[in-house]
Amino acid sequence: MKKLSMTLMALILIVLSLAPAGRLQAAGSQIVNPSVTYTYGVLTQDIRALAAKYPDIIEYKSIGKTLYGREIWAVGLGSGSATVFFNGSHHAREWLTTTINMQMIEQYAAAYTENRKFEGYDVRDILSKTKIWFVPMVNPDGVTLQQTGLQSFPTHVHQALITMNDGSRNFKRWKANAQGVDPNRQYDANWKELINNYYYPHWMGHKGKAPMTAKENKAMVAFTYEIDPEIAVSYHSAGRILYWNFRTPAVNYARDKRLADLFTAFTGYSQVSPSYNSNGGGGYTDWFIQKLGRPAFTPEIGIKNGETNLPVSAFNEEWRRNKKIGLWIAQEGYALWAAKNKSTVKPVSVFLDGKKIEGKLAAFNEDGVTYVSYKPLLTAFGYKPTWQGSSKTVTATGTSGTLRFTLGKTDAEINGKKVTLTAAPRLYEDVIYVPVRLINQATGAALTIYPDTGAVSIKSPVPVTPKPIVPSEPVPTQPVQPQVSGEVQPTP
Repeated sequence: MKKLSMTLMALILIVLSLAPAGRLQAAGSQIVNPSVTYTYGVLTQDIRALAAKYPDIIEYKSIGKTLYGREIWAVGLGSGSATVFFNGSHHAREWLTTTINMQMIEQYAAAYTENRKFEGYDVRDILSKTKIWFVPMVNPDGVTLQQTGLQSFPTHVHQALITMNDGSRNFKRWKANAQGVDPNRQYDANWKELINNYYYPHWMGHKGKAPMTAKENKAMVAFTYEIDPEIAVSYHSAGRILYWNFRTPAVNYARDKRLADLFTAFTGYSQVSPSYNSNGGGGYTDWFIQKLGRPAFTPEIGIKNGETNLPVSAFNEEWRRNKKIGLWIAQEGYALWAAKNKSTVKPVSVFLDGKKIEGKLAAFNEDGVTYVSYKPLLTAFGYKPTWQGSSKTVTATGTSGTLRFTLGKTDAEINGKKVTLTAAPRLYEDVIYVPVRLINQATGAALTIYPDTGAVSIKSPVPVTPKPIVPSEPVPTQPVQPQVSGEVQPTP
C-alpha cells in the first residue's frame, strides 16, 4: 500500500511538473510578452520576429534615428489603400504604451492569418481595406535612459544628463528625450503659446528652443505626411482619460465627438473638456488635428502611481479596455477614406475560350485600365503561381515559361526579360489583380476588350503543329576527276 501511495505521489509530481511546462510552451508561441519591461532591444527583436512570422501582412522600416543612433521603427499591418496611425512612448516613462501597440500588431496579425474574427471584427476584411501603421516607441533614447540609467549612454554625457535630472542619478521619472526636450511639446501647434515651460533642458516640460528641432519629431511629421492617415491615436499614460479636441473647427466637431463617444464607450476613459485642452498645444494629436483637419485621440492608459512608469501588472486591464481599438479605428478610417475616394471600380466580365469565369470579381476597369484576377487565368494556362510575402512578389512557372511580378510595381519579368506594365499589380478586396495585357504577353493568348461593355475575351493560343520534314531530291555530285601529277584539271 505504501509502495502504491509513493507511486501515485510520483505520478502526481510528474503531472504537476509537466503542467507549467505546457503553459510556458503555449505562452512561448506568442512573440510579444506583456509581462516584461519592454525595452528598445526587446522591441527591435519582436518587430523582426513578427515580420518573419507574418510576412504576408506585416512590414517594418526605420523612419529615422535618434541622437544616439537608435532606430525609430514603424510597423505596417494590412494591405488596404486607407491608412490609420498608432504610436506610443512619446514620453520615456510611458513605455507600457509600446506594449499596447505591439500587442495589437501581434493579436491582429494572428487573427488575420488564422482567418478568424477578433472581438467580433472581421480582421481579414478590415486589413484588406485599411493599413494600420504603428510607431510603438517614438522616443527610444528616453525610454532606454528611464529603464537602464546612465549605463546605456556615453560617459562624456553622463554629467549633462544628471544635471537635466536635477542632480539625481535615478531616472525613473524621466519623460523627455535624451537631450532634455519633451517630444510631446515639440510639434508646431500653438507651440509659442505653451506655458509651464522649463526654459532649459530638463527631465520634463522643456519644449525646446523652437518647434520641430528634435529628431524624433521631425521623423514623426515626415512619416505622417508619407502615410497620410485618416485618424491618429497617440497612446500616453496615465489617468484613464481621453483627449480628442484641440481647437477643432465647428465643421468637424460632430464627426470627432461621435468617435470620442465610441472611444469612451469601449475603454471607459473619461473625455477631457475641449475648453481645458484648447489652452495646450505642442502635442502630436494637437498638430494632427490642426494641420490635417482629421480626428486624433490621446488616450491615457492606467492610473498614475507617482512620478514613474506604470507597473507591468497594469497591462492586462488596459489591454482589456483597448484591445479592439485598433480594428475599430481602422474600420472608421476606411469609412472616412472611402467617402473622399469614391470607388471608380467598374466590374467587367471575363471569358476564357468563350466560357465566363464565375465566382469572386474576376475583372474590373479603373481609370481606363482593365485588371484581372491573375490566379484563375494563369492556372488555366498551366502555370503554378507561388507568393513570396516578404517581397510581395508572385512567381508563376508553366510550360510557356516563367512570369514574375510584384505588388505596387510596374516592372515585371517574362521568361527572364524585363517588361513595363501599363499599371502596377494591386490588391482589391484582398485579391491580387494585374493589368490584363500581362496575361496576354506572358501566355500568348489572344485578347479582346469590347469597348461597349468592357468585357474581356481571352482565347488560348493555338498550338503550333510542326510541318513534316519532306526530304528534298538528292543533288547529284560530280565525279572527282583524278589529277595527273603536274597538270591542273579543268573545272566541269
